[in-house]
Amino acid sequence: MKKDKDVSRVEKLAEKLDLFLSSNRKLLIVLLVVIVLAIVGIVVGFSIHNRNVSNSYDALYNLEQSYNNLLMIDESTDEYQSALSAFESDTEAFIAENDVNRYLGAKATMLLAEVRFMEENWSEAYELSLAIAESHSDDYMGPLSYINAAVAAENNNDTDEALRLYTYVWDTYGVSCPEAPQALFNQARIEYQNGNAEIARSIFEQLTSEFPSSYYSAIARSWLLTY
Repeated sequence: MKKDKDVSRVEKLAEKLDLFLSSNRKLLIVLLVVIVLAIVGIVVGFSIHNRNVSNSYDALYNLEQSYNNLLMIDESTDEYQSALSAFESDTEAFIAENDVNRYLGAKATMLLAEVRFMEENWSEAYELSLAIAESHSDDYMGPLSYINAAVAAENNNDTDEALRLYTYVWDTYGVSCPEAPQALFNQARIEYQNGNAEIARSIFEQLTSEFPSSYYSAIARSWLLTY
């Protein structure tokens, strides 16, 4: 008897479900179509995104190749000027589509900054390097680009800004970044040039203590011997 009641309940549920499906057939079809289109859209969007990323990396690779080719051409030739113009145009267009805040944009900006260093265009080399540093302060490009900006500033006779940036690298990143010995060395060197010999001595001693095997420590030890 109990089994008959269970069967009856199942039959009633089946009837209700059939009635619901019959009454809402159009709505269910619309919902199904919407779901299918959404899934297709996600798949297509993901595919397009991956293709765009792949194309961007290919474009960056081409820029790197163009930069390397520049290094192989005589700067006094028309060929160099033509290659330089093409590289600058392509790089600036790439940066316009890939902001410096993004990895790809930062790498392209770094290439352009390298060219500005080659041209001894210190002002633009400083601006480009600082833009990378401030946008990527939390990854490896941060301290490296701060150092590059400091070098450009010093070559542009702005030793105060150079000292600020060298000091900032050490104060912010400390022993954790590969550029730390260079930052300390140049910080001490500028302090010495500014007449602050005791401050320079203290920084050189810190450099030799923190990074005994560094190239910059070897120079610092030579300086300390003659102090």
